[in-house]
Amino acid sequence: MKKRNIILVSIITLMGLLAVGTMAWFTAESDPVVNRFKAGTVAIELHDDFDKETAQNVNPGDSYKKVVNVENKGTEKSFIRVKLEPKWADGLPNEVDGVKIADYPILNGWVLHTDGWYYYPQIVEAGKSTPNIIEEVNFKGKEMTNDYQGKEFELTVEAQAIQASNGAALDEWGVDPLKLSAK
Repeated sequence: MKKRNIILVSIITLMGLLAVGTMAWFTAESDPVVNRFKAGTVAIELHDDFDKETAQNVNPGDSYKKVVNVENKGTEKSFIRVKLEPKWADGLPNEVDGVKIADYPILNGWVLHTDGWYYYPQIVEAGKSTPNIIEEVNFKGKEMTNDYQGKEFELTVEAQAIQASNGAALDEWGVDPLKLSAK
């Protein structure tokens, strides 16, 4: 009887395993969905229209055309800032008694911040340009003394851009250009 019970339990167990192994369920799967995100680009081109050939033999009182603006060549709306660094050879000063020897008037729409950068306080759309920041360099008359004879003047122009979204300018530059007031 023991043997018969063991055989009976074994048969029932085997039938149960076969029943479970042959059971089918309705199932379904979705096709995978792939989401692609392409990052935008921040790119600029500094336009500096200046004929260096005409700026030879500079005299006190001379003026020279130098048109500077920045074009947004990227796909992102951007904030743009420009730095202008004047330098005379042999360490001669560019400012004497509050008068700039070589002056480059900053045009309306740009704001000089305490960090030494000029900010354009508006968003520049992709494919658009800032207004000109300068259009000329003027050499003062009597303030440009004999010390400046034969010396070279350099005006280095640098531009930077940053995305105009998500507080990037405030985070990276420490400035929110939209909160600066243009002159």
